[in-house]
Amino acid sequence: MRAHNISVAAIFAVCLGLSACTFIAPTTPKNDRNTPVVNIIALLPVESDTADTKAIKMLRSKLSEELRFKGYLQIASETIDSKLMPLTGSSETKKNTAISPKAIEELLGADGAMYCTLFENQSSTRLFYAPVTVAVRCELRSTKTGESLWNAQYRSTSRSFDLFRTRLKMKSSGGLEEALEEAVGKVMESLPYGPKLRG
Repeated sequence: MRAHNISVAAIFAVCLGLSACTFIAPTTPKNDRNTPVVNIIALLPVESDTADTKAIKMLRSKLSEELRFKGYLQIASETIDSKLMPLTGSSETKKNTAISPKAIEELLGADGAMYCTLFENQSSTRLFYAPVTVAVRCELRSTKTGESLWNAQYRSTSRSFDLFRTRLKMKSSGGLEEALEEAVGKVMESLPYGPKLRG
């Protein structure tokens, strides 16, 4: 009888132990739990040595729209540019990488700083078609730690066709917007919907 009671007690203890294991919460990595979520992104002026002002502004506008679609809060471009002017000495920032993520946090209070470059912008008019090629690279950095949280790049070409040269030149302007739109879509494709990134 005593042996029977010991067996029952042993079985009960094992079952209790298994039940306790079942209700243990999944372990969350320490970094994920303690690191703040990136919610507000400051999209810095686009850097480019090859593009004109029109292309740069168009690219920044499309990037801003895509960030909004992804669910990230943003700081207005005008606010960013005016706050950065004391650091750059100009309303147009030629080298955005010269601005540290920490400076962005102090000046704008953003969680993330997005650095984008239009490093290729070529257009030409040939006999019956006008190709436009652009290449865009973007990197999101934490303003808390300065580390790179995400980056991507893409090269896109748009081709316009026409028998008349004057109309072909007009179409090539629309080709620039088309190429930029495709490049932005592909670049931002891998950016997680916000706020899921941690910085």
